[in-house]
Amino acid sequence: MTGSTASPSGLSGPPGLSERWFRTTPDSSVLDRPRLLARSLIDLADLDDRIAFYERLLGVRADLRMPIPDFGGLELAAVGTVLLIASERPFTPVQRRTAYSLIVPSLAGQLDLLGRTGTTVLEPREAIVPGARARVRYPDGSLAELVEHRPRPGERPAPRQVGPGDGGVRLLVRRAVPAASLGGAVRFYETALETASATAPETLSAAPGTAAATGAVPPAPGRAGGTGFAIVGNLLLVGSDEAAHEDASPVPFALLAPSVEAAAARAGAAIRPGSGVDGRPVVPLPGGESAEIWAGPPAAYRA
Repeated sequence: MTGSTASPSGLSGPPGLSERWFRTTPDSSVLDRPRLLARSLIDLADLDDRIAFYERLLGVRADLRMPIPDFGGLELAAVGTVLLIASERPFTPVQRRTAYSLIVPSLAGQLDLLGRTGTTVLEPREAIVPGARARVRYPDGSLAELVEHRPRPGERPAPRQVGPGDGGVRLLVRRAVPAASLGGAVRFYETALETASATAPETLSAAPGTAAATGAVPPAPGRAGGTGFAIVGNLLLVGSDEAAHEDASPVPFALLAPSVEAAAARAGAAIRPGSGVDGRPVVPLPGGESAEIWAGPPAAYRA
């Protein structure tokens, strides 16, 4: 159990909300761009243990926790790039199909921006306890929940807590696309996340015994086993015809780390060699989820 399972420094949440409620950034209008979070849907009884796991894995403390009992017994917690969505009730099909959660500076501004990209609004703006939300479908078919945070009456920013130590591991949302679609996917997500692709060619190493991944470009025609990739904010786009057909058992996350061994040690689990794209190793995570391991130098795995 960690100290982040309650409000930092013993502070209580806003009047009328649980004492576990805290946000280090209750007003998302101060963000310079959307914050993309990997989604993990879990049972409410597992939330404390899952917070502790991701704090150890990523070397940071939770920076928000929001119990919302009137919304289906829901409780949210964010640790680094992971949003833990815990509920007492079964999740709906649309909740399970939603690939991304984004904390945005302005919901109206984000919807206006996305309206020029072919994005469809599935659930329009709705006031919720943290602020306001909407659900959209991106042009590639993936669903995203957009949330604008605004402070509750009497709420103050919670102090940031010092993490258990930098483990040199970064977790990203992972999305596989056909190789020929990678360039278009990069351009769309650069627009949606309001940030440029940050991956240079040969930044990340190839899986053992395979051709090297070579940056944010699709592989050359006919190149067997070739993979292109790009990191856009907290999103890893993998351009691979092999990976694009993994719908039956997708790998939702990627771990960027100095080595495969470092990632496996931080996750506390044995790797599954050769089960990812191009034979890249995959490590199991709690709750039946998994992450593909991408090894590289410090510039690759530090946000």
